[in-house]
Amino acid sequence: MVRRLAALGLFLAGCAREPAYPLHGEAMYNRYCASCHGLTGKGDGPAAALSPPPTDLTKADLSLPELMKVIDGRRTVRAHGTAAMPVWGEVFEQTTPDPGREHRQALRDVQAVAEYVQALKARARQEGT
Repeated sequence: MVRRLAALGLFLAGCAREPAYPLHGEAMYNRYCASCHGLTGKGDGPAAALSPPPTDLTKADLSLPELMKVIDGRRTVRAHGTAAMPVWGEVFEQTTPDPGREHRQALRDVQAVAEYVQALKARARQEGT
């Protein structure tokens, strides 16, 4: 039992350092986010003429959990009007082909997109933009 717990601990520690689904995150971002936020995350996508304009994600100063909450959108209090960004958590749940695991898969999708957004931010910093 102790050996199994130790192995689980090592596995989870490794998962915390590695992105969940790096290629999946990029594909999800390109499909759902790039039209507004642009391929590089600077808020310059082809549908960027919104009001308010899309956020420049390369300048967003959110932790991974905060970013996941924003992307997921299901826990946001919308008492002061509607949000400009879709509630992606609900969208991802509706597109999950795995019955019974919709919520879990939606959270994985949200995490993958959030990790990809953080990679875009890191890339922009390296390039000095």
